[in-house]
Amino acid sequence: MTFESQKLRDAARGQSCVRCGSTQGVVGAHYTGARRLTYGGGIGIKVHDFLIAHLCGKCHHELDCLSRRKSDKWLHSEEFLHCIALTLVRLFSDGVVEVSNERRRS
Repeated sequence: MTFESQKLRDAARGQSCVRCGSTQGVVGAHYTGARRLTYGGGIGIKVHDFLIAHLCGKCHHELDCLSRRKSDKWLHSEEFLHCIALTLVRLFSDGVVEVSNERRRS
């Protein structure tokens, strides 16, 4: 079963793209890389909602197109996972995601 969270999907609203910095049409783009099946994705099924990157429409389209090129599949996977990591840093820094009983380092 795939983890779904409206809160995580909505968190992209009003943010900048973690790939290019644009503020136009940023959405939570689900990972589409080579490891998609191991992250809960499948035919017609998106990966878990905690594996999304805040991307503008242009970057989202480019990364989706890269996932279709077999020769670039590992480069695409690395780039998309990096964008997801940057988004997770933002989600934790902004307090959208919190871990109970944990302290932040200064």
